[in-house]
Amino acid sequence: MGNNQEAYNAECTTLARALELAAQRNSTPERITIFSDAQAAIRRMASDEPGPGQQYALQARKHITTLRRARPGIIIEIQWCPAHKGVAGNEKDDEWAKIAAGKPNTRGVEWLSSSGRTEVRVATLPRSLANLKWEILEKKWVEARQWAGGRTLKMKYRMPKSQKPDGAVAGSFKRLASRFYQIKTGHCLTGQYLNWTKNRPTPPCWWCRYQTQNQDHLFKERPKWKPQQKILWAEVKKETGRWKDRRKVRDLLVDGRCSRAVLDFLYGGGKTGAS
Repeated sequence: MGNNQEAYNAECTTLARALELAAQRNSTPERITIFSDAQAAIRRMASDEPGPGQQYALQARKHITTLRRARPGIIIEIQWCPAHKGVAGNEKDDEWAKIAAGKPNTRGVEWLSSSGRTEVRVATLPRSLANLKWEILEKKWVEARQWAGGRTLKMKYRMPKSQKPDGAVAGSFKRLASRFYQIKTGHCLTGQYLNWTKNRPTPPCWWCRYQTQNQDHLFKERPKWKPQQKILWAEVKKETGRWKDRRKVRDLLVDGRCSRAVLDFLYGGGKTGAS
């Protein structure tokens, strides 16, 4: 699995590995039942949406396809089972584990270094795996925002406050979603962008010769798209209470309330974009 892995990844890997071993058998059984006490890993196997553990879910689906190809009527189940339920002393073990995680030297527990087995490690362990996972995700998100923020112009792109994907965009056509994110990040093929990348000598609009063809021009000023613009900004005002003269397009593109209206505008404007 590599370094810096979590228990969650191990549980997901175990489920995917179990399916892989079943698919590698010489004879495919009529029924396969896998038991696990990791509810989060079981839920992850039921979805291939982007997020932590997606690679293991995709691996599991690949092995399931192999099994169903070998035996079309096969029944495959992943069932939850309680972990150590009813085992004598389990509650006391859990209590001591929590104490050790919070205070490494309590009750004679010593964390030894990898070099000398007599040294006490100075750094304490986090209080819980969930806390560790949260800290790692938060650190990665902060680093990603800083990296992206340093590579984009604020006048073109505004960083979203949440890392959660926009449901309206994710559920649209791939080509339409691609166009949405190109415009959102300032990388759509406008006169301004092509001039910035030195693919055009000047940034004017090639349709109406406006001095700069950018996001605001396409969404507010281009004469050919007036009907679509009117519908767009009417929907924006309905959702947010603000008209186009009080909103920047970059702010519009990060407001989830306006995503559907923007997608409809791009779909309608795209059909007349070349004319």
